[in-house]
Amino acid sequence: MIHKFKAIGTAVVAVLAVNAVMASAAVAEGSYTASKYPTTVTGVSALGNSVFTTEGGTAECVTHYEAAVTEPSSQLTTKSLISNCKAFGFVTATVTMGSCDHLFTTPTNTGTPGQWTVKIHVKCTNPAEPMWIIAANCELTVGEQSPGGHVIITNTAGEVDVQATVTGINYTVIKDGFLCPFAGTGAKTGATYKHQKAVNFKATNGASVDIG
Repeated sequence: MIHKFKAIGTAVVAVLAVNAVMASAAVAEGSYTASKYPTTVTGVSALGNSVFTTEGGTAECVTHYEAAVTEPSSQLTTKSLISNCKAFGFVTATVTMGSCDHLFTTPTNTGTPGQWTVKIHVKCTNPAEPMWIIAANCELTVGEQSPGGHVIITNTAGEVDVQATVTGINYTVIKDGFLCPFAGTGAKTGATYKHQKAVNFKATNGASVDIG
């Protein structure tokens, strides 16, 4: 009987060990890499693809993303140049990043080969210079924060496809003037930022880039 209990105990330990290995593989972490360093990775999201949604409606722009990859890293800072905007029912708007960039933190494998999920953070070097959106009599800011949601990054033959679904974004309505569709000024929450389809990123110097 003692031998039987020992055998059962050994089997249980073996099963737990296998489960631990499988769990570890399921949450494998990656890093942002390139075939040569340094390199600059860029992507462009066309008008209508990147949509920032608030209680007062949406803001849409052409967004040029750029990130420097100088070595394998678990973090990546992406700078944005924003143009050709429309927002909150107005055909023209201005969006400036202030002192803010987007920080992509450690990628986690989704379980699908070559596909990773990433948390995104808004990082501002100067709290007095947040992101700013102005459309006619509407003005709002977006400051440093760690919203919900995620970014899915997929390796595609030396390039990467990036698709954001970011939720619970905090913002502050500074001005709610004539024809502006907000329910007053002040701190708000619950905004979202979403790519309608993935944005392709590739290196400017011919290097291959991926998460590995």
